[in-house]
Amino acid sequence: MPLVRLTVQRARAWAARTIAIAMVSALPGFALAQAPLSAIDWLREDLSRTRPGGYPVTPPTGDAWLEGMITTRRIDALRPESVGLFPAARAGLPADFWGSTPEDELTALIANLPVDTLPALRDLSFRLLLAEFDAPYSPPADRTTDRDADRDASNAAEDQRRAHDFLAARIDKLMDFGAIDQAAALLDTLNPADPDLRMRRFEMALLLEQEQRACQSVLDADAPLPFEPAAVFCLARQGDWSRAAERLEQAMDAGTMPEPYDQLLVDFLDVDDHTHSISLPGDAVTIRPSELSPLAWRLLEATGEPVATHGLPVAFAHADLRGTIGWRAQLEAAERLVRSGALPPNRLLGLYTERGAAASGGIWERVRAIQRLDTALSEGESSEIGRALREAWPQVTADELETAFADLFAPDLMEADLDGEAAEIAITVGLLSDDYEQVALDQPGTDARGRFLSAIARGLPPRETGADDDPIRDSRWAAVAEAFANPAPIPEETRRGLSDDRLGEVILRTLISLESANDPRVLAEGLAVLRHVGLEDIARRAALQSLLLERRG
Repeated sequence: MPLVRLTVQRARAWAARTIAIAMVSALPGFALAQAPLSAIDWLREDLSRTRPGGYPVTPPTGDAWLEGMITTRRIDALRPESVGLFPAARAGLPADFWGSTPEDELTALIANLPVDTLPALRDLSFRLLLAEFDAPYSPPADRTTDRDADRDASNAAEDQRRAHDFLAARIDKLMDFGAIDQAAALLDTLNPADPDLRMRRFEMALLLEQEQRACQSVLDADAPLPFEPAAVFCLARQGDWSRAAERLEQAMDAGTMPEPYDQLLVDFLDVDDHTHSISLPGDAVTIRPSELSPLAWRLLEATGEPVATHGLPVAFAHADLRGTIGWRAQLEAAERLVRSGALPPNRLLGLYTERGAAASGGIWERVRAIQRLDTALSEGESSEIGRALREAWPQVTADELETAFADLFAPDLMEADLDGEAAEIAITVGLLSDDYEQVALDQPGTDARGRFLSAIARGLPPRETGADDDPIRDSRWAAVAEAFANPAPIPEETRRGLSDDRLGEVILRTLISLESANDPRVLAEGLAVLRHVGLEDIARRAALQSLLLERRG
């Protein structure tokens, strides 16, 4: 891994924790009754989209259409543990989702959620992290004291610590996914006073080109952020170079300027050109890209030592979406963010079709292929659509962009009059789209493989729909068949957890276990559990993806 050379000593532990953040995405599988944060693309989704646990083709009946139209807010929803961007019902889950599982246990499980997972499971993780649930159970602190006041104060402090850790775990996991805008929106609904959470919000702003807003919070006269590097940076950003240099010198004299920011800020301010002259003793050291915080990365960029984002956590890819960045870097960043679910596919399509490919090979072949397909679909000539699809699909699969491709092109491809290989690709694309069940009804399959996939897309046991045993000889396909059998294999531990009011814990553990979905038993039980708890749509999409993508994530 390449190293960044700095004339400083080792970065402190807090600087080594990279804040991985990214912009907002279109989350499939649920809709919102209202869009209070209209700047967020995925909050504008079509209200007709289905919810997990329902049957995608069946329209709502009775009073179902009222769901989500009127919402109420519990008093404890104002607590940091409860803050969310949409009501639990809009995620297809109960408000008391966390149940009786202690808050600390949930915090640890959230921290262990896998990032490299199937798109359907990633989308479910996003829902759990962003929905507004009742506050988790926080058991009384295990402390004894002779004074009631001391005991109450101790319990209050412990509750506050748990609440902070739980919200911080949600924010950090969104950052791991690269979901900066979602994480920022979550914090903005709360407007936290906690310095640790405010620091996270500041670093998000640095990657989203929101320095002015970020610095207003840092330099707030009533509640300044107690972090000297941020204050010095923001003073300089506001043009007050003299005060910034003076504050830097004072902080270094007082020993309150942490490394590596002392040297970075000296370089950033170019202090020798001002009235202050600051020298830094110490040997040259290195900082690995994985140890760069957004502020350190931003300072390096400003001093002419930029660090390429492709070697950094996916959150940093947002910085390459700036208009001042080259087209290729923007394309590569957008592809990374789309793969992680942090950027809507339409944003990537806009970049693909922005201009003609600048060279040949690599990403430029994918750009050309997508442009040809987009043009062919616009013109409606079936033979050209088929040819363009056959050229584009290998380029898409090579970069693991299949589900994003399906979101963009599945509806038009299913209407095209295709045959042969192009028709087979189109059906695969359709089964990877949100309309997978309708595709299965329209294209029930002409061979064993097709009939098997059609049965799964409709939520039916393959053996009961006439699908023969040919696909089931493969262990992965057999595992999926087992998950959709009657009865399905629900582990006894899961049944106990559900009976003990631990639904949230059960689902989190299932998501964690499915990281090892190459194990047929784990795959069968995980999919069966998702179906058992009512997440039918997620289970079907994950099953189809596990078969058609032939990878975990």
